[in-house]
Amino acid sequence: MSSSVHFKFKSQKEPSRVTFDGTGISVFELKREIINQSRLGDGTDFELSIYNEDTGEDIRDLEYDDDTTIIPRSTSVIARRLPASRPGKGGATRYVSGKMPINARNAPRNDQVSSSRTVSNSTNTVSNGVLELNNAQTEEEKINALFNLQANQWKEQQQEMAK
Repeated sequence: MSSSVHFKFKSQKEPSRVTFDGTGISVFELKREIINQSRLGDGTDFELSIYNEDTGEDIRDLEYDDDTTIIPRSTSVIARRLPASRPGKGGATRYVSGKMPINARNAPRNDQVSSSRTVSNSTNTVSNGVLELNNAQTEEEKINALFNLQANQWKEQQQEMAK
């Protein structure tokens, strides 16, 4: 099943699409795909920020600042390219190299209603699933790890909806 997330830079009129398999994509993978599709280079001269495209609030409140956060399919986001804090030391190089973070920040986003304990548990489950996916050696192991990750995400979503 092919899913997609729509993104656009603030200066663009029409959004572009990142396609992936599954029900969601991590912020890390989305940033990596945006950099590749947009041909932004090696990432040494810029930072890349992703924001939820919800036009009613201050954009800083809607930033996806944790790379392990899963963005659901069919979501629209705004990508923003910012200058590097120091010349030649842009944070986007991490996305180009493919070194994904293992641990989440465990900080709840402003628009989440759930408690921090629930966020911590779901983040740990997602982190474990991503770690399992990264450690898989054969194609079959990778497929099984992906299915396990999606099943865990679905269980967490069902638990949140039941509250």
